[in-house]
Amino acid sequence: IVLLTIRHNSPARVLPLSCSLKREHGRLYAVVEDQQSSNQNNFLSQRKMVLESSDLQRRRITSSREKSSRGGTVIRRRKRKPDPNRTACLATVAFVCFFVPLAFVANRLLGRSGDTNPDAPHEKRFLQEWKPKSKLSSSESGTSADSRNDERERRYKSLYRHKFDAAELGYDVYNCPPNPPRDYPKAWSVPLLLTNWNPNDVTTLPSSHREVYHSLCIFDYQTQYDMALTYRNAEKPFVIRNDPKVMSVVQKWDDGSGDYLHQVLGDVEQFRTERSPVNSFMWYRLRGKKAAQSGYTKPMNDETSMTYGEWLEHALEKDGVALGNEELIAKSKTLKERRLGLSNKSAPEEVDHSIENGGEESEEDKEKKWYYFRLNASLKGAKKGSPESFIYDELTFFDPRKRRDSEFYIVDPNEERGINCRFGMRGVIAANHFDMSRNMIAILGGERRYILAHPSQCKNMALYPRGHPSLRHSSIDWTNPAEWDNDPNFRHAQVNEVIMHAGDVLYLPTSWFHYIINLGLNYQCNARSGTTFENKHHTDECGFG
Repeated sequence: IVLLTIRHNSPARVLPLSCSLKREHGRLYAVVEDQQSSNQNNFLSQRKMVLESSDLQRRRITSSREKSSRGGTVIRRRKRKPDPNRTACLATVAFVCFFVPLAFVANRLLGRSGDTNPDAPHEKRFLQEWKPKSKLSSSESGTSADSRNDERERRYKSLYRHKFDAAELGYDVYNCPPNPPRDYPKAWSVPLLLTNWNPNDVTTLPSSHREVYHSLCIFDYQTQYDMALTYRNAEKPFVIRNDPKVMSVVQKWDDGSGDYLHQVLGDVEQFRTERSPVNSFMWYRLRGKKAAQSGYTKPMNDETSMTYGEWLEHALEKDGVALGNEELIAKSKTLKERRLGLSNKSAPEEVDHSIENGGEESEEDKEKKWYYFRLNASLKGAKKGSPESFIYDELTFFDPRKRRDSEFYIVDPNEERGINCRFGMRGVIAANHFDMSRNMIAILGGERRYILAHPSQCKNMALYPRGHPSLRHSSIDWTNPAEWDNDPNFRHAQVNEVIMHAGDVLYLPTSWFHYIINLGLNYQCNARSGTTFENKHHTDECGFG
């Protein structure tokens, strides 16, 4: 007897049922009968349960609904629904047992294993994809960045000291007047400044220090923003620091080893790089045969292509030798060994192809030269995953599309001209010149010395004229006092200087002169946005109208 609760247009009832077996046409049926079927003939619907005679454990449900000969009800049993948990478990087991071993085998075959055989084909692929890994956790990395920042500030303040105080300048450079003073910024004769500190002398070790002819206002982004904006709108040069957006980049880029940028730029892709057997670099542009026929002698610097890893190798070597730092020298040698492994050539056979001259140089020659690494980015070329896209993603304060971050630095977003990065090594000098647009110059690692002059000094700068391959650049070697009398007006030029370190941004208005000295491995990026004309009459007098 089975007790079955059934709802049929009324509250549930408990009915006594009987169950029996019946064979028809070779099949065995379970027949359930209502013991009160005579009085409740229509109370129960008829259902049928089929049992295969060959296997009473396996059941299937028929779609028909039949009445038994005994007047009972035949019940059809529903198919069991699949268990989703069971399905997910089986899929997981299949993935672990099949795809994970497959990935491991593929990884071994493609050369990403620990095999160190330099002759194996997969080893070269491994080397090309190699990038240094940071061994610090995020919390340790943050602490390390803070300590580097503290050390950087202590070193900067101990090595570089302003020669003149507020009483002598007429204003405090850290607390400047709300509006620029009439004679701002103060300037001194160029021989006085260069004699005090020759540009070729780029290494200063404690306990020595440098006295700097500094007169630019230094604003704090977080507390003196409005004042800095006033000076910017007045087209006066100044330095602004302590911008969290800029400092977040400094904490990553200025890691003391170059590893962060090495991870991104790697050892495969090559970038435009200037090189020279001497430390002085001058821009030039040769057009056709006219310049060559006029007896023009071009500067000694030319251009080549180079990976970031190779440039870092040479820059670390220059710093290590100058500072007597064995750790930097050892890291440079490690990078060199890896580069030679990538090229699969020995050091004496290593060559470098110049873009312009098609020349070759040995490893020994490379060690004697200076390199100026360039990485230019434009919105048009900033494709996803490219180095240009990386620059815009990192330097949001130079991205005209992100006005909340860049409104202070990109004055005229419609006239922006991309982001130009120059990574310099110790001793590299860029000759004095002026540009035809306003400029924001950020130091994101290391230190640079800038010697500046107002556009009114144009007539005293001994500039190459319009039409010359190096137009707008001084023809005099500022490091050589013997040349200072080549132009009678040069000694009358009035200049000032500023030592910029990581986190500083220099605003340089249109047509201001700047002479750049790299005081060590450094990262500098700048962005231009528009031109102003308040000093155009000065450049017109020099023949650049």
